[in-house]
Amino acid sequence: MVAKKNMGKMGGSNMMGCNSMMNMDDMECPNHPDLILLRNAAADEREAIAMYFQAARHTCMTELFLDIIEDEMQHFVMTMHHISMLDPVQADMLREEGLNELTMNGMMKKMRAKWMQKPFMSEPEDVAVSPLDDDELEAVCYLTKALVSEFQAINKYQCYMEKAETEHNKLLFCHLMNEEKEHVAELTKAIFEITQEPLPPETD
Repeated sequence: MVAKKNMGKMGGSNMMGCNSMMNMDDMECPNHPDLILLRNAAADEREAIAMYFQAARHTCMTELFLDIIEDEMQHFVMTMHHISMLDPVQADMLREEGLNELTMNGMMKKMRAKWMQKPFMSEPEDVAVSPLDDDELEAVCYLTKALVSEFQAINKYQCYMEKAETEHNKLLFCHLMNEEKEHVAELTKAIFEITQEPLPPETD
């Protein structure tokens, strides 16, 4: 079980990488080294989406940037699926916020539902992403910065947890790391409420 909130967050500026593994319960303290890479990728996708929303709002290339945003949104969902496979704590936090589509279980349900559908004869249209107004854009930018900082903190705490030499310090970093995963789910939900994510899966 993840401990209830009672500890603060340590900030961080740069994403970290580490390759060592430690002998702790993976269900409590997920520490697969690929998680470092996947969180980096997820943070990059959210930063790109926020920047492209700004570009769509403030340039004459609105349609181009909105089309790219759609691709980046799908990439974020794909990345979160892989995070949920390796990090059951994060997967649980996402489900608690109603973000089942970001977990592997949610993806498999959608895939099964898609296979059961009868094929359409006409070519389906791409899902349209709508531009944001100024207030929505400002909120998304702030929320994205906060979300990226949470991914950074989780990666740092995972590295600290693996490098710590005493069991009680390992457990401290595990606790802090898992607290940030709740923030990731909360901030992602807030962003999705504005951007109308996740988008329906693309059909071929």
